[in-house]
Amino acid sequence: MMKVLKIILLILVLAMAAIQLIPDKMPANVNNNPGDIINSGMVPDNLAAILKTSCYDCHSNETRYPWYSRLAPASWLLARDIKEGREHLNFSEWESYNKRNKIGKIEAVREEVTSGEMPLFIYTIIHRKARLTKEQIFSLSIWTEDMANKILE
Repeated sequence: MMKVLKIILLILVLAMAAIQLIPDKMPANVNNNPGDIINSGMVPDNLAAILKTSCYDCHSNETRYPWYSRLAPASWLLARDIKEGREHLNFSEWESYNKRNKIGKIEAVREEVTSGEMPLFIYTIIHRKARLTKEQIFSLSIWTEDMANKILE
């Protein structure tokens, strides 16, 4: 029985080593984003800090890749989540959205944050600073309403 367990363990170790060779195709980082929402002048500093901490890893071109982003299969899941996050909303490309899209996206931010859907629970397990307090959720909610009205002007 011990010999079988050693063989199974060896196979698992070899499989984990082998999957590390499969490319993960992580989304590229771009540090110069002139169309970023924070550069729009419509985001107060305190809310910019919240967005950077709780949203930007998945919803901007400025992802901070953690150590586990280099280890499969976690890297595959991370790459998928970032690609999907950027497709739904990319704060780095804010100025490329038309008014209608901006309003829809900012309203979606309010909905997702106030419902507790964002940031994702799985993300906040590891990134505890990304967890939003009730006060931060309230501040973001008020700001998104104000932002939607300013976009309409």
